[in-house]
Amino acid sequence: MINTIFRIFEKQRTKDLYRYSKELNTCYIDIEIDFYRELYNEWDFSPITNRDLDEELFEFLEASAEDISSKNKICIVFNIPENLKDIDKEEKSRQGFINYFNYEIRKQNNKIRKAANHAISCGIYGMLFLFAGTWVSRFLEANHKFSNFSFLAEGLIIGGWVFGWTLIEIIFFKSEELFGQRRILERLRDARIEFNYR
Repeated sequence: MINTIFRIFEKQRTKDLYRYSKELNTCYIDIEIDFYRELYNEWDFSPITNRDLDEELFEFLEASAEDISSKNKICIVFNIPENLKDIDKEEKSRQGFINYFNYEIRKQNNKIRKAANHAISCGIYGMLFLFAGTWVSRFLEANHKFSNFSFLAEGLIIGGWVFGWTLIEIIFFKSEELFGQRRILERLRDARIEFNYR
């Protein structure tokens, strides 16, 4: 029941924010620009197919893709003055978008790999600390003359649990965030791009 209500609310919210085609199951992200250069970082003068997107545009597209249900396709529509129509720039811009988002996806994959390596390290250190803490604790129980060192066993066990909780945080929270971000980037890379003229 709650899921049904949430889906209805999500669908209604998406339709309110974006143009929607039921036939194509597509949400349209409409963006007004006055010239093609607005799409890109103003300090980047490399070829169009390799330029970085404008930071504000990138953040807006990310937020929009996050808003739009994963069940809907995305189409990005740039509205530009008709006298600036340039088919060659449009094609290069489309390719530039794909290249840019592929680059961002590669960066995200590196973050995922680093998080996975960090999780593995935390798991190994956590087990080592817990094992060492348990061993020291048993040693101290058998040798009462070293009881003053009980803080060492407690410290090792606490350290082991800290590593364990870090591992849990990465697996259940950080990984979801990282994979979710990658899904958004993939949706934007695969989005259709159109140019309308006003």
